[in-house]
Amino acid sequence: MTDTIKSKAQGGRAYLREAILSGKYKPGSYLPSARSIGAKLNISKSTVHNIFRLLQEEGLVQLYPGRGVLVTGTLVGRPVLKRFFLKTSDFGTFNYLPVASQLLLGACAGAERKNSEYLMNFSDSDTVTDEIITLYTKGDIQGVIYLQCGNYADLIKPLEKAGIPYVIASDMNGFDAVKVFLDFREIARNAVRYLKSKGHRRIGIWLGSPENYFYKEFFTGFKGALAEEDLEFNKEWCLADIYQEDHEKTDDYLLRLKTNMPTAIFTVRDYRAALLFSSCRKHKIRIPDDLSVISYDGITWPDAELNGLSFFAEPAREQGEAAVDMLQKWILNGEKPEISHVHSTLVERTSVKQY
Repeated sequence: MTDTIKSKAQGGRAYLREAILSGKYKPGSYLPSARSIGAKLNISKSTVHNIFRLLQEEGLVQLYPGRGVLVTGTLVGRPVLKRFFLKTSDFGTFNYLPVASQLLLGACAGAERKNSEYLMNFSDSDTVTDEIITLYTKGDIQGVIYLQCGNYADLIKPLEKAGIPYVIASDMNGFDAVKVFLDFREIARNAVRYLKSKGHRRIGIWLGSPENYFYKEFFTGFKGALAEEDLEFNKEWCLADIYQEDHEKTDDYLLRLKTNMPTAIFTVRDYRAALLFSSCRKHKIRIPDDLSVISYDGITWPDAELNGLSFFAEPAREQGEAAVDMLQKWILNGEKPEISHVHSTLVERTSVKQY
């Protein structure tokens, strides 16, 4: 969208929003057609339809295909998500920077759709929770979104006690909290099922610490799927506690298993796939001819597409947007929302062959 088109779209939204709030278009009446509004504001019908959808998300109108756009009310006297506190993480900086950046972009897109503002904080100050409670008490914010949060006791529990709406966009710790939920076990199961459908029966996994909730969930799902699909679980094919630049560990793995290799490896996070690709090139192991690789995230290896990596996508932007949707529902309805489920989709490239 060019700057001119975007400016017109924003102006059109502001015009219709103000017309509804001022009472020009009263609750129970229908807005003029997209064609007539487009002609009046000099914008396309598709842009007008997009504005209608945004106004519906704000709760100002309701779309009825074939009938029109019904004005449902104004925001006067109703609770509304005007501004929320956006905390990037609870450790002062992003964890897995590329992933958190996508979460942030999603939250920003969600805020734009809701016509909401956000106060963003990168600090790991011990007083941040007190500051949030003060802002909420003064009416400066209506809720809080944590992109990631690993400290439930100090950061989430006080918000619950104070009755402050909050949502965790990406739950990496398994908290019983209001959150956007991604089933890591099911993703691992789907990876194993996919590889089996391609003829693979000797499957390994590369991941971080199995003591970490995130990786424990993947490992549990991986082992469960092997048992369900009647496939062999071999500890030697599994490599844990591997992180960026662990070239020596990955080289040792390939040398140690050269005569007893799996036919496929599932890497939890693409940067581990990058390590595997690098070691395979070094030891003249061809991907996918000699070894198939499938990964999870689609974010942390910039050259993944160039190398043909197949992966299950981490829906980070979708998680960020879903968090804003949940927060708005909580504020509008006055009730704590149910956990929101998002799903990972498979992106097939060339790193897995039919075995």
